[in-house]
Amino acid sequence: MRREPAMMFRKLTLAVVLTAAMTGVGFPSGVAAAAPGAAVDQLYYTVAPSYQGAPENLWQIADRFLGDAGRAGEILELNSGRVQPDGGRLADPSRLAAGWQLVLPWDAVGAGLQRGPLPAKAGGSSRCGWDASAPAAALWGQTLLTPNRAWSTTDGSGVKVAVIDSGVDGAADALTGRVTAGVDIAAGSGGGDTGCEGTGTSLAGIVAGDDGENGARFGVAPGARIVPIRAGDARLSAALAATGIEVAADTGAQVVLVGIGVDAADPVLRAAISDAIARDVVVVLPASAAAEAADGLLRVGAVTADRQPADDHPVEAVDLRAPGVAVASIGRPGTGAEYAAAFVAGTVALVRSAHPELGAADVTRQVLATAVEGMVSPVAAVATSLPAVDTDPQTPEGGLATLSRVLFWIAVVLGVLTLLTLLLQRPARLLGEMITRRRAHRQALAARARISDDNDDPFWKPPNSGGPSGRGEVAELRGPVR
Repeated sequence: MRREPAMMFRKLTLAVVLTAAMTGVGFPSGVAAAAPGAAVDQLYYTVAPSYQGAPENLWQIADRFLGDAGRAGEILELNSGRVQPDGGRLADPSRLAAGWQLVLPWDAVGAGLQRGPLPAKAGGSSRCGWDASAPAAALWGQTLLTPNRAWSTTDGSGVKVAVIDSGVDGAADALTGRVTAGVDIAAGSGGGDTGCEGTGTSLAGIVAGDDGENGARFGVAPGARIVPIRAGDARLSAALAATGIEVAADTGAQVVLVGIGVDAADPVLRAAISDAIARDVVVVLPASAAAEAADGLLRVGAVTADRQPADDHPVEAVDLRAPGVAVASIGRPGTGAEYAAAFVAGTVALVRSAHPELGAADVTRQVLATAVEGMVSPVAAVATSLPAVDTDPQTPEGGLATLSRVLFWIAVVLGVLTLLTLLLQRPARLLGEMITRRRAHRQALAARARISDDNDDPFWKPPNSGGPSGRGEVAELRGPVR
């Protein structure tokens, strides 16, 4: 029996709200592997003005082509954030416009489906006026790291990167089809995929951008998807940053990039970071955030084009470095540790896509172990054999640790022996005394037996009877009768 539309709407209301911020919680991981809007053959459906006399919606389309209205969320996941031919974007499963082209899961069947590249290029609707042509000199970061050499293995597909910053312009040409609706935690409502201010769009471009000419030239992981979490345009409070990280983890993001300045030493934010890592999320911060070192956390410093540190952060506050001075992205070239952190976040997305079996802590160890002279290396992080770099961080102390364990067990054995000696001392003494007494008794019995058997001893000789009756001897012994 088919579900009633009202019931289906109530069931998916929460999914719609979360999808605005999450885009895909609970959906199969394989669904997100296809990059929406990519110029490849795929199944898609062009929304009609009506179907059977009523406007179309995702539940009805899912029921018709997938046989299950409950799979509407999969269609939403595949198309959320992608700009449609009329400039609109899918955010509400109940609101579709005629002419929109919806990518459908691979197992969709039915009349009206088409296969092939999407006929219309989605994009070009941004009102921010981004400068699409980056100066050649500003591309030095991408040229130095050469992330494109890793794309034959992976381009970051299937990985979500949450960007906690000023919001991301999802309509920018270089990010078409890569940005979900996100959430605006600064305002308390709405999405995070609009707005032209701040650095969020530029950071997202370094993570997953495509310049539209040579293909994915800006982004380290062009197949990844961006979950924009707008937290404001200035320095971020610890409480708001903690909320952003929590929301990012709830969206299913595997990587969180905090771009806005924040004090990561605050206990509230430290707790949020620890919780995210425990939920298998890699957190990437600019070194200026002053966070404490932890597996699953990467603190990034910036370098100049001649590979020199661009800041004076203490060595112990920086895990690795990346290009961060006058680097190219969407809009004008940018400078700062947050840009360097974006390069690292893109690298983490590549590793998580290529090695989904690795947990957050192992991913960070992989990235750190493959760094070249302290600088992130996307190619090495993806291509290096895992057993060679996935080592126990206590390995340098292995010999000392082994000796300590041996000495410990020797001490335990000696302690047990000493305790047993003390406990058994009195029983042993009593047993010895008893054995000695029994030995003496046996010796006495043996001596008596030998004496009793000696007939030559006159003392033990029986008295002479003096005759058959024995009376004479008795009388002699008794003496004369008076």
